[in-house]
Amino acid sequence: MVSAKVFFTSAAIALVMGFGFGAPLAAQDLSDNETCLECHEDADRAAPSDPNMVQVHNPEGGFFAEAHEMWSCTDCHDYITEIPHPDEMVAADNQVDCTNCHDETPTK
Repeated sequence: MVSAKVFFTSAAIALVMGFGFGAPLAAQDLSDNETCLECHEDADRAAPSDPNMVQVHNPEGGFFAEAHEMWSCTDCHDYITEIPHPDEMVAADNQVDCTNCHDETPTK
């Protein structure tokens, strides 16, 4: 017979897994800006480990409040395919080229 401790421990683990707390972060919907902004709205988050990478902070009401509000982060950052982002995924030579849509890089 299964002890009460084993039963309740197993039930608690199944409950937590059932709510998705055990799901990998990479399974998140990367086309939803809220997924990105969970980290990128945080001005206090740690800087990237590679000093050549730009720390991206997008304050609430920033980039998406104006002309880009119809776009998702991954419309431009299509190289981002998982969370957390491996260093090689966000390396300086793998960044957005604004001239894909703009005649010249905007200054604002």
